[in-house]
Amino acid sequence: MSAKRLKQFMLLPALALLLSAANAQTLSFSLTPAAQSGVGTGEVFFIGALTNTGLTTNFLNNIQFAFTGAATNYLTADTNVFFANVPGILLPGETYADVVFGAVINPATPPGNYSGTVAIQGGTDIFGAGNLTNQTFQVSLPPAALGIARYGTNLVLSWPSPPGGFLLQQNADLATTNWTTATNTLTMTNFQNQAILPPSAVRQFYRLKYP
Repeated sequence: MSAKRLKQFMLLPALALLLSAANAQTLSFSLTPAAQSGVGTGEVFFIGALTNTGLTTNFLNNIQFAFTGAATNYLTADTNVFFANVPGILLPGETYADVVFGAVINPATPPGNYSGTVAIQGGTDIFGAGNLTNQTFQVSLPPAALGIARYGTNLVLSWPSPPGGFLLQQNADLATTNWTTATNTLTMTNFQNQAILPPSAVRQFYRLKYP
């Protein structure tokens, strides 16, 4: 083989590798933070950064979710946030940093940690449907805390929902275990359960109990 043909033979693999790299879809994705509290709210919004680190344009055409375990029963994906804010095209080196998606929380969701994976799909044109990148996320619902405030001549007990499933109990004497479920009417305002206590000369203690 001549020196000229040998040189051409060596250049072809390098050229193919260069073209392959130029056409590669590279999208970096991070959530800040990837775990959030969902106490007392109907929806949690996740902020993130999407950066095109490749040499060609990324078309962001779709967003898909996969929930894990019990999250499938209590969380719902809100993809409208993504399509309302994220540009459909990211040029080489371009970054989008804002709300990427939301997770709607069922008010009856019990305490616990709920997780899933979000995947950004797209490709080199508007028909691309490959997974460009993905990221895991978590919604945390720790046990609820009971609050108390004065409202006129009444007292108002309140606790957030979600998490759900808590019972308001009362007891006239902490030295006993005679806790009973309170019969006060409950209302919900801004994802807060509320029980109004009228003035009374009888001493009562209150707590939240999770079944």
